[in-house]
Amino acid sequence: MKSKVISISAIASAFVAICLTIGAYIEFADLFVIVISSAFVILPFYYKSYKGCVLTYLCGGVLAFLLSGFNVFSVVFPSYFAFFGLYPIIRQICVDKRLNKFLYFAIGLVWFVATVYGMFFYYTLVMGELFSDLPEFILKNVLWILPIVAVIVFFIYERFVFVVRAFTDRYLGRIIK
Repeated sequence: MKSKVISISAIASAFVAICLTIGAYIEFADLFVIVISSAFVILPFYYKSYKGCVLTYLCGGVLAFLLSGFNVFSVVFPSYFAFFGLYPIIRQICVDKRLNKFLYFAIGLVWFVATVYGMFFYYTLVMGELFSDLPEFILKNVLWILPIVAVIVFFIYERFVFVVRAFTDRYLGRIIK
């Protein structure tokens, strides 16, 4: 890899680690920082470097996991490693290879719904988290409500990844000469 790719990967890894560590310690900001950290994962795509993005994904996530004191009780790390860190990389690979938009969009949607179900069952069955403060209607129909909410969130997240990619290409082009 070139030194420019390594340096932008290191900077992006540091930002990912900072975001995920903040999310692990501050519970009300956890979902927000997961989405923001996925924006930093795609910074090495400015140099068309898939290896740099994977390096950023892994180094930033592992470093944040170490800095948070191996906090497995936070929603940050399972959701980052299962979907939010990988999806922007896979999406950009599919776009660069000119795969069918509908196909990778459908695969991403199913992947996200499966991740949401996995996170729900992880926190209810394994961790023993009870959502007793939710209304009774939602508790009875949670298995039907989760995919509906997941589809809406996925559409928003998909657009976010597209906009961030265009934004980073535009402004990194002005900054980096």
